[in-house]
Amino acid sequence: MGKAEDTKARIERAALVLFVARSVAETTTREIALAASIAEGTIYRHFPSKEQLALDLFLRHHRALAEALDAAQHPHKDLAGKIEAIVRCYCDWADRDWTLFAYHLLNQHSFLIQVPDGTPNPVDVVREVIDQAMKAGEIPRRDIDLAAASTIGVVLQAATYKVYGRFEGPLSDHVRFFADAASAVLAVREK
Repeated sequence: MGKAEDTKARIERAALVLFVARSVAETTTREIALAASIAEGTIYRHFPSKEQLALDLFLRHHRALAEALDAAQHPHKDLAGKIEAIVRCYCDWADRDWTLFAYHLLNQHSFLIQVPDGTPNPVDVVREVIDQAMKAGEIPRRDIDLAAASTIGVVLQAATYKVYGRFEGPLSDHVRFFADAASAVLAVREK
């Protein structure tokens, strides 16, 4: 990694930590610069604004998570396998970089409206798996968006509890519990 890439990475990491601790709105570029051990003006060599830095971080993670979820579920033929793969992927992503995962979770309401059309989306991955399972008769037909929201919520609500200190430890320790809960939410039919 060159010096410019290293500086950009330090800016992004410092911003993430501050954004999670204080929020994007309450974090100043001066605080980011101090945390990254750079001059404040250096931020603007890499990002036109704090808001663009925040959006870039969100979009990069959002796209990468969607691609990882799709790749994880793709090799599985049955719904139970797809559910477990998606749950495991979500948990592994959270455990690999909790700060980034928490940032994405806490800021989705601010940034989802700014996600460009056609950008890979974690919700769309889950929604498509559910749609295919409904068409195949693996689960009852119902409102697909409600089913997707409820299924994703099994993991993300636990993650929200973790953000606020009501749940501790790696999410991946609970993959089986989350997968069973998601299967119950979807009313997966036994074969």
